[in-house]
Amino acid sequence: MRLASTPAAALVALAAGCGGSSPPDAAAPAETRTTLDTAPTNPTPSTTAPLPTPPGPEPLSGLPAFTAGYDSWLKLNRKPIPPRQSGDAHSGTKNVYASEQRRASGSFPNRTILLKEAVRPGKDFIGLIAVMRKERGLDRAHNDWRFVEYTRDSAGARFTETASDSVCWSCHISAQQTDYVWIYTLELAR
Repeated sequence: MRLASTPAAALVALAAGCGGSSPPDAAAPAETRTTLDTAPTNPTPSTTAPLPTPPGPEPLSGLPAFTAGYDSWLKLNRKPIPPRQSGDAHSGTKNVYASEQRRASGSFPNRTILLKEAVRPGKDFIGLIAVMRKERGLDRAHNDWRFVEYTRDSAGARFTETASDSVCWSCHISAQQTDYVWIYTLELAR
């Protein structure tokens, strides 16, 4: 047999030699069908498929997603911090949490989030959340911290932003020697 000189002619010759003139299912007995014809309709699921990831904690209503699960972070204070009689911008009984450990130099690394929660006097729910978030290049004059305060009036209410940056800087500038973090200036940290 002489080989065809073009790919199309080769395909015609192969089809003619393989009985390509009749439909494959009509001419072939069932036991000679291809595996594609006899593959199960409900294949067994692969055992290498990843398992679904359980959802993580949700942030408190009205707070940014990056605050979710803050109460599992490093707690910076030894015991709840009571309101200060000499003035307290975050009035209430407070706990402070950090997403990262403070360095030996006394400053926090880039991307650290500090979160202060406060139960307001006479209340039984967290009514204030103050957040410091460090982002390299954000604000060199304040060691790259972004400050935001959120409050709510009842346990089921959403938090709303009530203060940010310049309002907070006027107070935190006095804690500049401890990376703008009052809990170290006041020596209330662990």
